[in-house]
Parts: sequence; C-alpha cells; structure tokens
Amino acid sequence: MISKLAYRAQTRGFTFIEVLVALAIIAVGVAGLVSLQRTFMQSSVRATERSAALELAQHRLESLRFTLYEDIASGSDTVVRDDKSYNLTWSVAPQYFNGQWLTTGDANLPDPLPPEPDAKSVVIEVAWQQRGGEDQTLSLEGWLGRLTMRDGGLAVTAPPPRNEPRVVYNPGAAPEVIAVRLTEDDSAVAYQVKETTRPTPTVQRTGDKLTVRFDTVTYDEATQTQRVEDFVTVNCSCKFTGFDEGGLTPNRLTLVDGRLALDPDGGKPARKITGVPNPDVADQSDLCSQCCRDHHDNSDMVAAGRVYKHDTSRNQDGNHRHFRMENGVLTQVTGTGSIYDESCRMRRIDGWYAMYPDWQFYALTATSADYLIDPAGAATYTDYVRDVVKALVMGSDLPAELSGRDMNVYPGGYQLIGRGIYLDDMSAEHELAVRQAILSNELDWISKVPFYEVNLTLLADWNASNTPVASVTNEPIQTIVDPLQDYYGTYSRGRVSANSSGVSNMTVNAKMGNASVLGSQPVHVNEQGSLTSSLNVTVDGEIGDVPLYSITGNIYCLQFNGQACKNTHYRDVSVTGVGIECTFSKQGNADTGSFACNGIPAGTTTTINFYKDGFTFDPSSKAFLLLNKNETVDVIMQEN
Repeated sequence: MISKLAYRAQTRGFTFIEVLVALAIIAVGVAGLVSLQRTFMQSSVRATERSAALELAQHRLESLRFTLYEDIASGSDTVVRDDKSYNLTWSVAPQYFNGQWLTTGDANLPDPLPPEPDAKSVVIEVAWQQRGGEDQTLSLEGWLGRLTMRDGGLAVTAPPPRNEPRVVYNPGAAPEVIAVRLTEDDSAVAYQVKETTRPTPTVQRTGDKLTVRFDTVTYDEATQTQRVEDFVTVNCSCKFTGFDEGGLTPNRLTLVDGRLALDPDGGKPARKITGVPNPDVADQSDLCSQCCRDHHDNSDMVAAGRVYKHDTSRNQDGNHRHFRMENGVLTQVTGTGSIYDESCRMRRIDGWYAMYPDWQFYALTATSADYLIDPAGAATYTDYVRDVVKALVMGSDLPAELSGRDMNVYPGGYQLIGRGIYLDDMSAEHELAVRQAILSNELDWISKVPFYEVNLTLLADWNASNTPVASVTNEPIQTIVDPLQDYYGTYSRGRVSANSSGVSNMTVNAKMGNASVLGSQPVHVNEQGSLTSSLNVTVDGEIGDVPLYSITGNIYCLQFNGQACKNTHYRDVSVTGVGIECTFSKQGNADTGSFACNGIPAGTTTTINFYKDGFTFDPSSKAFLLLNKNETVDVIMQEN
C-alpha cells in the first residue's frame, strides 16, 4: 500500500518558481530560433538580390557584345526587378594593341591612331539598396574586340599580348586568333564562327616526346551556343602485342540533321593489332596507353573508310605500316614484341580523351603578326581559308598563296606567324552532302565541314635566305625549366632580327600529318613530305644619310617558386625607352617574351627601362651612349 506521503509527492503540481524557470528557458530558445530565422531570411534575400544584380550585369555585357562596334559607348540605366531598383552604369575605354594593350593617355599609343580602337574594355557597375537601407554594389569587367567580320565578342578579362583565351568563346580577343566566319553572306547578322582559341598551342615536352594541346570553338550567334573541341596530340614509343578485341575505332564528326555532330558509330571495339607503351621508355604521357592500343586499322575499317592513318601500302590485315626511327631513317617493323614510334590525335569526349583520325594537313601560310592584327589582313586570310576548304571538298586546285604579305621594316625585331589548314576525312555521304550544298549555292556550306585552322608558329621550322640582312629564330622545342642553365622553359621561333639594308626571304616549313602539329620527326613515311610558305623581308637601314639601328632582346621569367612564368605573369610588362618607342611581345606559354626598340637613328643616347609590379628585373634599366650598332640585351624577370 502507498503511503499518504508518497501519494502526495507523486500527485502534487509544479510550483510557481518552477513554471517561471521553464518559461524563461522556452523564451530563450524561441528568441534564438526567431533570430536564426531572421538571419536566414536576410541572407536569402541578399543572395537573391546579388544574383539578380549579377544577372543584369551579364545581360548588359551581352547586349553590348551585339551592339555595332562603333556604337559601343559608356551609359547608364535603371532596371526594376522584383520591385527593387538596380542602377546600372557602364564605362567603356578604348584599347589599342601596339606590342601590348594600351589605352588613352599611354605614351606608346600607335601613331597615327586607327579610326577605331582594336578593342574596348567595359566595366559594368550595379548599385542597389538592400532591405534595411544598406547600399550595395557589384562590378563586372569585359573586353569587346573589333573585327570587320563581326567576330569581336566577349572576353571576361583583358587579353594580354598574344595570350591564349580558353574555353569561353572570345572571338578576336588576341591578335592572332583567327575567327573564320562560316558563311559567304557578307550581309548576314547571325551566323557561325570557328576559331582555334589559342594563338599558339600549349606544348609540353617529356624526354624526346611531345604533347600538344589546343581548343577549337564553333560558335553559333543565332542560338548563342558553342561546340568546344579540345584536342591533344602525342607521340609515343610502343610495342606490338598482337591481335586483340580491345582496340577501338576512331571517332569523327558527321552530319546529323544537316549539322556537324559526333558520329554515333565512332569509338567501337574492333578486333585488330594492338600495342602497349614501350616499357623501356620512362615518363611517357599517360595517353600513350590509349594511343599504342588503338592506333591501328583492320580490313573492315579500310572498307568502311574509317581509318586512323592513310597509307599507300597496308599489311594483309588492313593495318597501316609502322616504323621506327633508326639513325635518322624510318625502318618498317612488324611482329609481336617489336618496338615502333607512334603519334596520335585525340579529342575530349564526355570528359575523356578519345581517339581521332590523324591530322590531314593541306595548306601553310606565313605572315607577319601585323598582317593578322590588321582587320583587312585578317578578313583576307579568312576568305583564303574558305577558298582552300572549298577547293579540297570539290577536288579542285588550291588557290594561290595570298599576296601582300611581304614586309618593309627598319632594323629591329618582328614576329612572323605560320598558320596551317587541316581537313578531316568525311564519309562518302557526308562529302556528297557538302558538295551538293556548294553546288546549290548554300552560303553556309562550310559549317558542314570538319576543318581546322591552327597557329603553327612555334611548331614549324623557320629559316632565312640572307641572315646578315635579316635572320629568324628557330630554337629547339624546349619546355622544361632549368634555371641553373639560364633556361626558362620557353623558346623562340619565327622572330625576325632585321639587321641591315637588303632583302632576306623567310621560309616556314612543316611536316605532314601529326608531325606538323607536334613539331617533331615523322613516325611514318607519309609524314616525311612537307609544306612551305615564304615572304620577303626588305630592310631599310637608313633614313637619308643617317644609319638606323635597334635595341632588342629576350625577357626570361621565373615565378618566386622557381617555376616557369605563365602568360598572366607577363601581362602588363612595361618596356620604355627615353626618346624612342619600344614594344613587348609574347605569343603563348612556350614563346619567349621579347622586346624591340626599332629604327633608332645613329648617335642616339637613350635608356631602356623594364618594369612590372611584383617583379624584379635584371637589369632593370640599360643605358646606351651614342648608339652606333644593333644592340641586344637579355633580361631576367623574377617574381618577388
């Protein structure tokens, strides 16, 4: 039986003090939840407002991109979004390319100034008042490039001199990026544009093997969509392993509903000869496993017209021949266990590099950098590209090389450019459809063709006919940093040193097939041929009776951690001369930075100064007293 005392203890209620304590605890908890909810709602509202502001800035930048170039100017606007006012202001500044990007007020602006700047930089600011009364701002920067063919588009950052814009479509953002309009309709306002997005491919060397990468973008202005083709080309040392089911057929583009798309029948397993990377060669590219395994043909592939390499003679199983370079001579090798040299072209598909047929090289053109910077020269060259592609598709003779490429210069340094045109194999049905489009006068026929236009300046070979008058650089392809040997992971090709009065013929030469893209020795007898292009450099060594000289040199760069500098580190390098004009040039990651002060009258006394914020230069300045010859100065810049 429960006692009365125990019963009373079990049935009594809460005291007033206990209730007050409980209410206090609940009140603190509720207050915390309310504060947390308020903070969450404020953060959500602020994020929504900032997202709206960014969207408005991006929309304004896109609107400016499709404004006539000459009409792009500073302005302001107010936009209401979700009952909130956003004040937009955008400032536009002219940008001129004269060895580096310059704007109004810079001392080295081109003289005379062109009627329109080479590019326009845009800064868009969006201001709004947050709930609660706090003022907020957001800024977005962009560059708009000028070309008469309406390929001056959006660049999210200022393009450095001859730098390499990547994946995001930047038509015309760098002087040597050639945007080929995929229509013959000069009055068209919406069309496709195709370009290789890096002025020079990215080159990486491992031992005696090279890996070369570049992107090609096809942009459709009507739908504002793009196709990015990320290519890599490698050379490898391989060993035959015999027949296997694991080898894949090549991928390629074909026509699907009248537009280029990946062939769904590409990349299929096939029984054929396969290989593996040569185990005796260390540090080969990881892609060599795929290259050695897949880069073989069989009889079924030959019959279907889907092969990796064209060959004038094939093995009994349909495979193309394989060779090994021995003492400078290609020797054919066969049989399981044999070692052979290989090169492969791949394209990124669904995030992975997949095998593609070899590059088919058909035309090479040498020009000066200024020729392609000039809108008229760029337009003439893109017309030439279309003419070459049309001739290849129709089986007619290629057009004659472009005229007007010869150079007349004063003593100094000048960059030449070598560009190649490639055309992929098409199926019989695909090729017939393109020919019918041409014969039917379809103005956008070239949008159906898998062609490519590539900058080969740093991969092709250069030579000069009269080096005392003007020489040209043709340094070995090196990309490994070795500061102890004064080596900075870069090299120079196609850079002219104009020395004295006279004429020197400059010739660029590139091997066929994959060797042209790799800048390496051929791995097949079909690659031993080559294409060439040349131009004359006429040097005027004096004005009246006064001789002219130059001050030129290379600028080598290391980061603070000892790694080779990238293009971004070279951005805004300043080279100035007292009383003379100097320019700085940099084409790509592999290209050695250089400066040139050209056409200086004899007897000039001057000082050259080198500067970039965050870097130390050795020397930082160099004085010249009563100049009486061409001078060369090599400069080292190192990050602080």
